[in-house]
Amino acid sequence: MKIRGITACLGVALLLPACRKSEETVDHTRAVTLRDQDLQLDASSNERFERPGTGPIVAGMVPEGWLEQPGSQFRILSYRFGTGGDVAVGLAAGGMADNVNRWLGQFDMDPLSEAAIAKLEQGTVTGIPGLWVEAEGDYMPGMGQAAKPAQALYGIIAEKDGRIVTVKMTGPTAEVKAEKEKLKAFVAALRNRAE
Repeated sequence: MKIRGITACLGVALLLPACRKSEETVDHTRAVTLRDQDLQLDASSNERFERPGTGPIVAGMVPEGWLEQPGSQFRILSYRFGTGGDVAVGLAAGGMADNVNRWLGQFDMDPLSEAAIAKLEQGTVTGIPGLWVEAEGDYMPGMGQAAKPAQALYGIIAEKDGRIVTVKMTGPTAEVKAEKEKLKAFVAALRNRAE
């Protein structure tokens, strides 16, 4: 009985310092992103923390042969195709040049100059102007994953008011080449959730 009483007193004594009121204030700001559209300050927890993959962009159509995957913190929409193909719709930080060269760097390609980037094929994602990017070779996806040989990338990076939307297809070279037109149709059918 004495041991339980002593243990309880010790537990309370250890918790008391954690109950002090913090004098710290937060004064951090950040740029508004696409995830902030239609922000509701009085939203319920369910509305505020909806499941991943229910972001601001919706697929208007999913090409035949693509399998939908769960979204995540980094992927608004996610799909698989073929023997190892992957399509991800996401939001990114940085500018156009940063993102174009990051993708090319995953294939160990030299960075493009601003002038070379301006010459890339133009396109749009949900009405936002963007540029199509292509690469082939050994793909280094990062995050501790080993390089994958004989891979390709085809995707679009779009920017408006500092907001970056990406639609990136990667996979075995022949499979990515075979799916390019499907990706273009998929991108053309993407729409904002509010529409």
